[in-house]
Amino acid sequence: MAPNSWLHGKLGDYANIKRGGSPRPIQEYLSDSGLRWLKISDVTGLQTPFIIDIKDHIIKEGLKKTVFLKAGSLVLSNSATPGIPKILDVDSCIHDGWLYFPESKFSNEYLYLYSKYIRQQLVNLSNGSVFNNLKTDILKGYPTILPDEETLQRFDGIIKPMFLQMQNLTRESHDLMDLRDTILPRLMSGEIDVSGIQL
Repeated sequence: MAPNSWLHGKLGDYANIKRGGSPRPIQEYLSDSGLRWLKISDVTGLQTPFIIDIKDHIIKEGLKKTVFLKAGSLVLSNSATPGIPKILDVDSCIHDGWLYFPESKFSNEYLYLYSKYIRQQLVNLSNGSVFNNLKTDILKGYPTILPDEETLQRFDGIIKPMFLQMQNLTRESHDLMDLRDTILPRLMSGEIDVSGIQL
């Protein structure tokens, strides 16, 4: 049972929840470079909480019809594969298949874990003719308890160092994969000679 000092309400009472935006037709805005353009497919197989590798880009002219988020922002998928929370480790634009939280009484780490905890309930509440869609109102109306400030601070004091370590490991893994992708073709082509290396 929650302590009396904890507030009972809805998630929308404690967090501002908004939806991304999509310039259309999107094919006219896609580019090989420019602003990063986060897609659901970028995260569906991603095991880490952090998004560091975004494949697609849009031109700057699309900026006024989308939402640009800075690194450190939390996003939550609301279509195709709804209810996936991730934290951006790079700046990116998000389309209307993403929700984001410009203001919140919870930390990103808390919201990330809370979103994972309630994901199945959210998916059960979502609906759509082709794909499930997690409407903003569903998330805003989800019953949520707000712990007191001291409890939130103690929680963050334990969790934030863990997320920081995961973030550092994600970056290291990404750098190693880039190094592998750079060196391996040169090894296979014989451009780099390793015949003289003794193991």
